Amino acid sequence: MTIVGKETTHEVLKNDQVFDFREGLRMQVPLHLIFKQDMIIEKHVKITRDFIPGKLKHLISRIQKNISKALDLYIGECEEPKVIHEPRKAISDIFAIPIVNIIVEECYDNEDILETFKGLTFSIANLFRIPPVLSFIHPWLHQQFISIPLRFGWNPISKYRKVFISHIKPVIEKRLYDKKRLGDAWVAPVDVLQSYLDDPEVTPDLNPNNINYDYTVYAICNFIFVSMASTLEFASRPLYDLIERKQRYWQELYQEAQEINKQRNRNELTLDDISKMVKLDSFVKESLRFSTSIVGLPHKCISKSYYTFANGYQVPSGRIVNLNFSDTNNDEELQGQNPTEFHAYRHIKHNSPATKLERNFLIFGGGKHACPGRSLAINEIKVFLHQILLKYDVRTDIEEIRPKRKYLGPFPVPINVDLVFENRKEIVKN
Repeated sequence: MTIVGKETTHEVLKNDQVFDFREGLRMQVPLHLIFKQDMIIEKHVKITRDFIPGKLKHLISRIQKNISKALDLYIGECEEPKVIHEPRKAISDIFAIPIVNIIVEECYDNEDILETFKGLTFSIANLFRIPPVLSFIHPWLHQQFISIPLRFGWNPISKYRKVFISHIKPVIEKRLYDKKRLGDAWVAPVDVLQSYLDDPEVTPDLNPNNINYDYTVYAICNFIFVSMASTLEFASRPLYDLIERKQRYWQELYQEAQEINKQRNRNELTLDDISKMVKLDSFVKESLRFSTSIVGLPHKCISKSYYTFANGYQVPSGRIVNLNFSDTNNDEELQGQNPTEFHAYRHIKHNSPATKLERNFLIFGGGKHACPGRSLAINEIKVFLHQILLKYDVRTDIEEIRPKRKYLGPFPVPINVDLVFENRKEIVKN
């Protein structure tokens, strides 16, 4: 394994013909054994790239309604202080509803499907939390170790397959029937499932009996995992950072949220409104920068013999190359003054939103394989925090949420400290 620093990070990200992220990730977590077919992952990337940006203006209304509904359901009214003992579970419950709505619109309030989404996400995510210690000897050893249960027949999707098919099959049958019956008059649902059904290879003749439901289930499961796992982690970090630094930032961010809410006369936010949350956006970006892994984004060198970096360093074909996040995050030239300290608004003056791919912000990767769903994830998180700021006062009963950073291998240990919610006392006036 080779770990590259800030000088060569973007040389790796730009040269996708030499450094393959998918092959590198496969050595760390054998997703190809979970999702069975590489074409499923390819299809996921294509749909995310094509579907999310084109439909985000339409989806943002549903996202707001569903996050609001989920907050009412899992946090609720807090006239008296309410302790949430497992905040990460609560956040998972909250985000499951809008994410299910985006993937299979008809099932967003189906309890079986919601539990399946969450259970599947945690099952696969646990594989990512296994420290790749054996990779320091040879990446093959880690790959063999982590894939043992999969090679002996265990698959996290198998447990949920019947539930998925039992609920998704009737949805597919009805959609195909309506499309066949109504023709051009049929209005297609706007969700991920429909993007798969629009593929002639999936629905060659609009006959539900000719659909490969196993393929569809594995494809949807891939989308679930990528959407749920990243959003859950990315949403919990800024919330805890906001509470930990409450005295300094909470009121100012509340005032920004209140002003935007007044301008909209408490109506739904548009994407333009969300883009005006510049302080909240910078806070989220700083939180994500501040709590990334030590190293990450493994790429496999696939050159014929070896690759020579601009600085003269060479790596042989087959070598796994990881990016040194800490080197980038702690560099004063890239981050500005005091890079090891949390400054929520350091990104505002550089006009650097959280979705922007830059040399000093690696959490979404870069180049051809940069995260295609980052706009959806960041907008969901901002809507979530916006609603929290307007509705609740949140605190924790311990002095420090994280007195020092803790890691499991290169990965930060998730925080799950009890949170206390109480209805906000100030009344937002029109």
